[in-house]
Amino acid sequence: MQIIGTATSPYTRKVRVVALEKGIGHEFVASSPMVDSAEVQAANPLGKVPVLVRDDGSRLVDSPLIAEYLDGLNDAPRLIPRALAAREAVRQLEAIADGVLDAAILVRMESLRPEALRSNEWISWEDGKVHRGLAHLERAAHGRRFLIGDALTLADIALACCLAWLEFRFAEQDWRSRYPAAGRHAEEMLGRPSFAATPVE
Repeated sequence: MQIIGTATSPYTRKVRVVALEKGIGHEFVASSPMVDSAEVQAANPLGKVPVLVRDDGSRLVDSPLIAEYLDGLNDAPRLIPRALAAREAVRQLEAIADGVLDAAILVRMESLRPEALRSNEWISWEDGKVHRGLAHLERAAHGRRFLIGDALTLADIALACCLAWLEFRFAEQDWRSRYPAAGRHAEEMLGRPSFAATPVE
């Protein structure tokens, strides 16, 4: 089994962490949609990472789908609960963390455009999504070791991947002071071996 992606992609990191937490052997194939675009497009018609290539050559795209597939391969540990209410809660927090990243990536891309072509209105609009999403995650993390229930879930992994990427790309913003509960939660997650093995670089 292969996971195609980049070390800078928080979505790739999320599925790599899931695989490591569950003890699922895989090969990480570093391939960038920006630099190695033809290779990534051959694996995924959308030209995005991550891509999971199974042993039979079939592929899965989109990190939530890949994470769900990996979680279903064994029960040790179960990162997406079977119980409906807990499952919905985990998937919703994952979606919010991913949505924060979606918006933050758009902010970064717009900010890299020539100033004459840059839309400050667009940046402000997307930045609002980032901070509203983080405020929601901050409330979810307040006073809790794990976001949902009493054990690690995909929601915890998604939050840590999200905040780590924000600190990597927007280091000038003091994320942990603004969102201290989320910051403490992410710091604990980032100390796990699965995160140490998948640094953002």
